[in-house]
Amino acid sequence: ADDCAFAPCLAGYYMTESGCEQCEENSYSGAGASSCVTCPEGMVSSAGSSSADDCAFAPCLAGYYMTESGCQQCGENSYSGAGASSCVSCAVDMISAPGSTSESDCIYAPCYAGSYMTESGCRLCGANTYSENGAASCRPCPALTISNPGSSSSSDCVFASCLAGYYMTERPSLLAWLDTI
Repeated sequence: ADDCAFAPCLAGYYMTESGCEQCEENSYSGAGASSCVTCPEGMVSSAGSSSADDCAFAPCLAGYYMTESGCQQCGENSYSGAGASSCVSCAVDMISAPGSTSESDCIYAPCYAGSYMTESGCRLCGANTYSENGAASCRPCPALTISNPGSSSSSDCVFASCLAGYYMTERPSLLAWLDTI
């Protein structure tokens, strides 16, 4: 009875004192193996895998995408969901941080001076108003001053020209203006 031996194990299994046992997840073996080989780091396989070819990169987390060498983080102004093979670009005029995970991570870039933020992006300030960088709204020019659309500071607000037959005082005021009417 001592001459009995177990038959060699099939690929995907390894020999133990009590017989053949299946290789666990993330490992593999060829036929006749006495142990299983662990898949390279970052790679996975199902239980009972029979070769290194069965090891594959684990699906990437959201914010990453699969390349030939494994998962890479999505760059600025793009995003991805879990298991992605590429990143999706944010819409025009929208930005996101590296590793963004959904379209909702894409936000409008702060508005330039002379414009303001709306739900649909930046809009140019109207006449007689101005804004600084990143504004949520435009500010009105001081009383009796005007500005062109897209003005970027209060210094763009200038006193309006007087009507024919009138002149500008050094420091116009509402009362001085009313006196001219």
